[in-house]
Amino acid sequence: MLLVLAIGLLAALYVTGRRERHEAANRNVEIVMDDADFSALTKAYAYNEGAFLTELRRAGLTSLAVSEELGANIQAAGTATVFSGGALLDQARVGTLADPLFAALARSNAIRADTMYLVAYNAATAQRYAEQLPLHFDAHAIRLLRAKLPAVWAIRTTSDYFDAEAFGLPFDRVALAKRYGLLLVPRLQNDEGFSPAHILTLLDDATRDQRARTVIFFGLKNEVLGYPDNTAAAAAALTADHLNFGVVETYDPKQEQLGDSDLARRMPERLVRVQAVAKPEADKLSPEEIIARYLLGVNERNIRVVYLRPYYHSWNGRSIEATNVEIVRRIAQGIRADHRRIASASAFAKFTISPLTIALASLAVPASLLLVLEAFGIGGLGWIVAFVLADLLFVAAGYVTHHDIIARKVLALGAGLTFPAAGMLAVGWAFRGEAPPWLRTANVCLRGLIALVIAVAVTLCGALAIVGLLSTLLTMTEIDRFLGVKYVLVLPPLIALGLYFFTDRFGAKIDPRTAAETPVRVIQLLVGLVLVAGAYIVLERSGNQSDIAPSSFELALRSHLTTILQVRPRFKEFVVAWPALMLVPALNAVDRRRWGWLFVLAGGMGLGDLIDTFSHLHTPLLVGAERVVNGGVLGAVLGAVVVFVYRRLRRLE
Repeated sequence: MLLVLAIGLLAALYVTGRRERHEAANRNVEIVMDDADFSALTKAYAYNEGAFLTELRRAGLTSLAVSEELGANIQAAGTATVFSGGALLDQARVGTLADPLFAALARSNAIRADTMYLVAYNAATAQRYAEQLPLHFDAHAIRLLRAKLPAVWAIRTTSDYFDAEAFGLPFDRVALAKRYGLLLVPRLQNDEGFSPAHILTLLDDATRDQRARTVIFFGLKNEVLGYPDNTAAAAAALTADHLNFGVVETYDPKQEQLGDSDLARRMPERLVRVQAVAKPEADKLSPEEIIARYLLGVNERNIRVVYLRPYYHSWNGRSIEATNVEIVRRIAQGIRADHRRIASASAFAKFTISPLTIALASLAVPASLLLVLEAFGIGGLGWIVAFVLADLLFVAAGYVTHHDIIARKVLALGAGLTFPAAGMLAVGWAFRGEAPPWLRTANVCLRGLIALVIAVAVTLCGALAIVGLLSTLLTMTEIDRFLGVKYVLVLPPLIALGLYFFTDRFGAKIDPRTAAETPVRVIQLLVGLVLVAGAYIVLERSGNQSDIAPSSFELALRSHLTTILQVRPRFKEFVVAWPALMLVPALNAVDRRRWGWLFVLAGGMGLGDLIDTFSHLHTPLLVGAERVVNGGVLGAVLGAVVVFVYRRLRRLE
């Protein structure tokens, strides 16, 4: 069994090493400013756009995100206008139409109420409309009424439909980015009527002769290009043009762009994660909080596009212009301090693991399960052979049916549940008040530290198995996710409790037939109720968004820990679980017998949380490792204090 386990862990270690090299090479971070909001700010405060952009670029800004012009926004641009047929008819009835073309149409009753009339005042805008209109309307619905400037088109459609359509990137905004040495990030809107040819034309128009590396989609329907039927064509066109697909990070599934998963799976080597803070939320945050949020995303969630919107408040006596420049400068400094480059966003290079390697890595799961079952007397060569064959057949079936990722997720969940249980079993001697033959020290603090190290080391083998099974480009960009994050938070402590009561490894085995007759003390009942409430809070607070928000004290403590340690450890580990595991060898027989179950729950919770750290597969491995080390050191220090205090108090009794 140990040989099978070693083979599985070595294969997982190989995958982990390859992944770490890929993460180390993925260093470029792009800092982008939203052009629409930037333009609105400069107009509101009469700032010089060119001078402002120059300062932002010097501070670290790399790109300007220019959105396609929506029909509803045409009149605000100043280079064109649009009239509904009904509005022109009303004007003709109460007055005169100055434009000779419209006046002639009115005299001949040729103005139609079911038509929109689009007017372009300059050649660049007229060219753009000539290219864009055929992408969104049938040829029979479009009529060019006048080719010379101001050019006029009649489009048979409703005003609502026209207002929601996009008409290409405004040439003046694209030229602005180019003039000040910024990369262009096109923000394109999907049209469900797009054909593959339309998609090619749209991308060509948006990126022709421009320094564009990343495309981010937007729109009222919140869809990616090509949704729902032509995502394959969109992926092929983006890849052919060497463009990255910016996957916008969201915490609410309802906010995810429709089709983003499908498009991402078709072009996994050109994905970059985008982080943005919505303006209503940014108005409630301080600049320090905004900066910290972006840097946390870059450092811990593989964010490679920092998408900024202007900050509309002054900061420490600075003007609003200087405030925005300083925010960009601080973000850029933080990115460089983390040994990353400010440049066009880099996607992960090709990263494939052979099915044979995955099959070998999966062997760690049946081996860990047998380690747990051994506590119940289940084991032997026959069981090993049966479990290994079942595991290999399961992996093979996944590849044959082209659902290998599902099989790998199931096995990874198995590793996430069995290894914490094995970690608790490995320190059962501490709960029995004994010491293994190789542990000769009588120092209870040192015994506690050794117990902590053993439990964590065994559990980390489970984290290694998860990383080995699920490291793909799609998991590292959070398109695919670990199956059952809440399970690894709740089940490990419950499994540990079951092992405590129903095996002889902890010296507290009970007879199920007589357990119901054992009296329950009031204090034990109260503690049980507190634990149930705590488990509920842990579940509700798991994930990035929850209804139970951290207190202001906790938020401040998190911020300070992040500032001091760079990577914040988990409170459940270093405040509760690790001190509890260190205290077990120091307990006297009475306390161990009375409260051992509580320490098992605490330890199981911490070991499950350890698995949770590495189940967030978009977090870089080194960040997870640093989190574990920081938590282990703080937990050991706090545990030593707890052991000292306990020994002094029990000595006084």
